[in-house]
Amino acid sequence: MKFIKCITVFFFASLLITSCEIEPVDVSSTTPTVPTTPGGGTSSGDYWPTAVNNQWVFKMDGVLQSPMKMISTNTINANPYYTFNEQVGTEIGTTISGVQRLRKLNGNYYLKMENLSSPAQGSIPGFTMTGYETIILKDYLSVGGTWTDKYSQTTSYTDPNFPVISLDFDILATVMEKNSSITIAGHKYTDVIKIKYIQKVTMVGQTTTVTSYYWYSKNVGPIKMTTETGGQTVVQELDSYIVK
Repeated sequence: MKFIKCITVFFFASLLITSCEIEPVDVSSTTPTVPTTPGGGTSSGDYWPTAVNNQWVFKMDGVLQSPMKMISTNTINANPYYTFNEQVGTEIGTTISGVQRLRKLNGNYYLKMENLSSPAQGSIPGFTMTGYETIILKDYLSVGGTWTDKYSQTTSYTDPNFPVISLDFDILATVMEKNSSITIAGHKYTDVIKIKYIQKVTMVGQTTTVTSYYWYSKNVGPIKMTTETGGQTVVQELDSYIVK
């Protein structure tokens, strides 16, 4: 039986980048788990300012991307979120769209990704991938502080020959730097937190490791990210921003 093997890599500026290959393998679907991430601490500042019309524009490997803009506030399961404009990514000829939301509580920054979808294009079937919510930053932790998280995503395809598949994510995040500075495109950002974010993505018994580094600047938001997987590195850097 054939299916599309998709390893998903989270980007704060362009939802998900997906690399896919087709290979024969027998699979069985599993039920996604809902991550639990309680607790928190005393926030050390605002490392992703939230207000409607706040906006960040990134370059990915030097190419300017569409703006990432907060367009509304929403309450989901009694939790308040700031919702971003729908992001659309294109990879290997298929277009993927989805909506991200952000909430902050006691120094924890939660990113909620709604279901992702892609229409069928040529020989590539359309699919829907279930959403997730995970902590992307704990601004109160000291250098060396860590946290872990787990979540699952289920993917179903428009082609009935492709079975439902499940991806399980195990995450280890580590604070690498605090109160540091970094220069991007000639601009110096200060009060920076650098996070190392390791994702182990397991599907059909096979595990891929994705290593990312995130930089957040106080009162600015995310300013840089690098992601390494399969011998390739993708770099995103802030080009411009508007915050209230």
